[in-house]
Amino acid sequence: MSEQPNTYNELKQLIADYVEARIELIKLDVFEKVAKVTAALFSSVVVALLGFFLLFFLSMSAGFYLARLFDSQAVGFLIVTSFYFLLFGFFPLNQKNPATKPTISKPAPRKDVVLVVKSTVRFGEEK
Repeated sequence: MSEQPNTYNELKQLIADYVEARIELIKLDVFEKVAKVTAALFSSVVVALLGFFLLFFLSMSAGFYLARLFDSQAVGFLIVTSFYFLLFGFFPLNQKNPATKPTISKPAPRKDVVLVVKSTVRFGEEK
């Protein structure tokens, strides 16, 4: 009989250790996911900033080049601005509205299915 309480205490300790290990594993999984999302977000921001600066400086260079070509800064930058108006204003008008396109090809399966039972007894009628 002296071994039963000892076995019970060992089992209790093993369960406590298991729960602590599971909690630690969940914490590490959450930390890993947060780290991956943060790294992806940071690299996306860096790429977007580099793309913006590349586009900005190429546009400025094109504006100055066209200004020298036409002997007028206003005309050179007006041509660059017109190009961007055409690019971002005209082409999206020819496409379908992306807000009306379905984003999901098929609906997700419902997990909260509720069965409705129809009653055959009507009020005011006798059987």
